[in-house]
Amino acid sequence: MQKKANTFYQPQMIMIKKRHFFLLFVFMFAYEGISQNYTDFQGRFIPSINYRINKKWKIAGEYRYSLQKDLQEFRSSAGQLQLQYDINKKFSIETGYRFTTSFKEDNHRLFAALKYDYKFSDFTLFSGIKYQFSTGSFDSRYMNYYKEPRQMLREKIGLDYNIPKSKASVYTSAEIFLKLADDDPIKFNRMRYTVGGDYKLKYGNAFGLSLFYDDKVNPRKNDRFVLETKYSLSVDDLMKKIKKNKEKKAEE
Repeated sequence: MQKKANTFYQPQMIMIKKRHFFLLFVFMFAYEGISQNYTDFQGRFIPSINYRINKKWKIAGEYRYSLQKDLQEFRSSAGQLQLQYDINKKFSIETGYRFTTSFKEDNHRLFAALKYDYKFSDFTLFSGIKYQFSTGSFDSRYMNYYKEPRQMLREKIGLDYNIPKSKASVYTSAEIFLKLADDDPIKFNRMRYTVGGDYKLKYGNAFGLSLFYDDKVNPRKNDRFVLETKYSLSVDDLMKKIKKNKEKKAEE
């Protein structure tokens, strides 16, 4: 005698399969959303050197080595040279050039900025507006047909606190990036929020550590946290310190 198929469990099996399919669909949708909103953790190491030519002029250079994908992959390296002119104790202007190279492409950047510093007590209010022009090549055919230059306007404001009876200071700032283009003159690109600190060492040396977060407006681009480790050397401060030490030894 042939057994009849158990038709009682067939509708339940169909419902279970549909439920599994629905859960799989929800999981894939959620994973896609998480991957699009992934925030990368990056790092930068920036050694720099500067020299004050006189009371008005200052020249500086720096090298930047960057990592990405949670500090596991090389991102880029860059060299920068800039010149600063102090209009007075509060206002200064600067201009410079940066060359960046990576495994994918090279980039040239020209920039100019107007900065403002106002000191009161142990605090310093700083702000600035910066224009930058970036391109993969200065060749006119490249800029016209392959990839047009990227122009950006950056506005920054922040507050620095010099810890009393200490060589350390801490600061925080917020910066807005505005993209400039012919079809859309001004377009919001991203916000950058920064916290950090500096510590002055002997002989013009200084060490700095900061963390900033880039909040991008384009949902297809990932936000990022960037940890910056900085070392700087002031040549004129170094020379002044050496000169004072020689004068002290001569007096002894």
